[in-house]
Amino acid sequence: MPKNILHSLLWIGGLLFGITPFIAQHQYGETKVSPYMGENYFGSHILILLGLMAAGSFMWGGLARWLRFGDSKAYQAKTWSITALVILTVIVSLGLSWRLTGYSYLLTGAAGWIAVAFGSIHFSKHPGPTYSDFKSIVLWLAKPHHWNAVFFGTLFALLLWHNHQMISSLRSLDGAHKFSLFINRFFTQISFIGVLYFVIQLSIETGPRWSRVFIWSCASLAPIAIILDHFFVGFWSNTLMDYLNNLGFDGLLNMADELKGGGIQVGVVTFFSICILVLVLFSGITWLTIHLSKRFDFKIRPIVVMALIVLGFGGATLEQSLGQSWKTRRNWMREYAAFELQISTIRPPEGLAFFEVKFRDHHWAQDAIDDDRELRITRKPDIYIVFIESFRADSLTREITPFLHLFKSEEAQPISHGWACSNGTHLGWYGSFTSQIPLQWEDSRAMDRELNWPGLYAFRLLKQSGYNLSIFAPSDLAFREMGPHFFSTENKLFTQHLIHDEDLPLPEREVALLEKFKGDLASQQNGSHFTLFAIDSSHFMYTWHKDFNPPFMPYHTGSFFPSSPDDQELQEVLNKYYNSLAWADKLAKDFCQSLKDADKYDDSIVIILGDHGEEFQDNGGWLHVSSLENEQVAVPIMIKWPKSHGRGPLLNDVSQLDIMPGILDYLTEGNPPANTAGLSVLQSEERTAIATTAQGGKTREAMLLARNGYKAYFTWQHYWNGRPPNSITLSRMTGPEGDIILPTENDYLDTLKKHFPDAFPRFFHSFHLKPQTFEK
Repeated sequence: MPKNILHSLLWIGGLLFGITPFIAQHQYGETKVSPYMGENYFGSHILILLGLMAAGSFMWGGLARWLRFGDSKAYQAKTWSITALVILTVIVSLGLSWRLTGYSYLLTGAAGWIAVAFGSIHFSKHPGPTYSDFKSIVLWLAKPHHWNAVFFGTLFALLLWHNHQMISSLRSLDGAHKFSLFINRFFTQISFIGVLYFVIQLSIETGPRWSRVFIWSCASLAPIAIILDHFFVGFWSNTLMDYLNNLGFDGLLNMADELKGGGIQVGVVTFFSICILVLVLFSGITWLTIHLSKRFDFKIRPIVVMALIVLGFGGATLEQSLGQSWKTRRNWMREYAAFELQISTIRPPEGLAFFEVKFRDHHWAQDAIDDDRELRITRKPDIYIVFIESFRADSLTREITPFLHLFKSEEAQPISHGWACSNGTHLGWYGSFTSQIPLQWEDSRAMDRELNWPGLYAFRLLKQSGYNLSIFAPSDLAFREMGPHFFSTENKLFTQHLIHDEDLPLPEREVALLEKFKGDLASQQNGSHFTLFAIDSSHFMYTWHKDFNPPFMPYHTGSFFPSSPDDQELQEVLNKYYNSLAWADKLAKDFCQSLKDADKYDDSIVIILGDHGEEFQDNGGWLHVSSLENEQVAVPIMIKWPKSHGRGPLLNDVSQLDIMPGILDYLTEGNPPANTAGLSVLQSEERTAIATTAQGGKTREAMLLARNGYKAYFTWQHYWNGRPPNSITLSRMTGPEGDIILPTENDYLDTLKKHFPDAFPRFFHSFHLKPQTFEK
């Protein structure tokens, strides 16, 4: 077998050796750490795989290259290369089958590598390491080598541009802090470019000649990732890494639904075709940079690159060392939250206070189903819930939504502040229907998938109690498996009226659904009907019916929004959003009028609310699923009770989690099930609203507590997996007067208990301070 083919096979085998612990999900140590982190770490897994591939190819590709060194016949290089290939194949096979796992797999691989190297030296007289070899390494470091200066220089400039844009968006930082942070990023990127140079260079040195195409194609992903990250940060205030982690492998397999959910009107085939074309284009540009660098004979000494890495690390560390004396803790923490890569050993405190917690899992409805108990319902009014997409609270005005403004002011329960339980549709709906904190959504979905989608507990209880359930939605509800998970597509828990004809504009689908709803009303008896109606036109790209006269002019007509809009551009985008809400207001008015025409309005419960809010550069980004700021989680919650009951008590803070307990409180005449995350809106007691997310964007904040103008924000490691953590960090706390800064962690705990007294027994089994020292 030719030696170049043996080299190639060993190099490819090295790649497989490196990624086997990931594929087989090996575990290490008592804590069972694994390179496979779970289903919601898609972005992190890409980096882990690239790192494992590089390590494996260095190890076995380097061995193959070393065996080829010198007179291959005299040293029997082919024989030992074949031996190495056989050993490597056996080790990888054992690793994939879990006969070798964890550290034993790695140690066996190292032992096999050493055995081949030792055998070739001892039995075939292959030259072993000598002083001259080490001297040649030093000479290699000091000798000028050709390098792709155009590629690395362009990448460095691209990184600085992206970092500058990100720093400019940090509005809370003053000019001095931004300048200092840019210096830090300058040094950080010097180190990053230096490390990348060595990774690429060593990959080329240890790999077969043809592998350079693969290596440089992988390197082409770097500028693509930077540009995409700039787009994600500027558009969604979310990093590319966080988006990929939250997407998960399951989301990749269901990319069509993810694209629809994100408002991107591109088919899957077209999307992946674009991705391939972009990769081919950037790979071509990268090879052009190689040609240009050779033409201009760019050379560099590797030792200079090593010095630049050290310089970058030192400069970044010095900036952080000096900065800690004058940067406020909150702003220092903000800069670390904004950037993925920080190389300095000097870091700000990770938060204000640290807690060990155990979240409650509010299985109130499951308990009833397991005990085969029906709710003791004594009243069965018709219940109508209308969800309006992306409806932020401050858009409920007389000018934008005149009908809903009047509905809230004169008919709905007086509620001062409405809070979404998350910043995304699927989580907002889940919390509203279950009165469970959305951190339970991932586990709930996984369990229901195994049970063949029985539908949410609350809906099954209503069904058992005699309610007819129906839903009207202008989509197939495939996004994040909302349809089967919530409404049990398979088991027909709901009568489903879904229109997902992509050739029919969204507003026309809504009109068709409304006509279908009116037709069904004519044949229904009063009582025992539970109906959900979704209005999606106010979702990005914000649309309205062709016959509707938009009241706000001029409005944005492009397909995408500018990342840094001027005042005029911003107003035009807002006008488009307001027009879509004005259309939603008309649909809501027609919906309620149809109930009146059918003589059902007065005796029914009618709930109209937003699923989440929407940002328009309020905090440096667009849309939602990127923070728990007011713009994304403050929503209108309007509840009209049957006329005979009155409007209900005045409440200050109401969460989506309070809706189902309120409905059940009315149906059972004051005997709702216990152990819900929310509190009945028919009870006048003050309450804390909670919002959680797996998509915290640049803030990294994954939980919000809000009550009477006070807010506490929390984060934790790997928040994007969407499951309850055991440790959380208080990242900031605000009140009517602004940020709350206290001297000790105990003070923060006492203040949390003071301003959110009901949160701890309702949301947590335990909530204890985790001692950690930090400077004031």
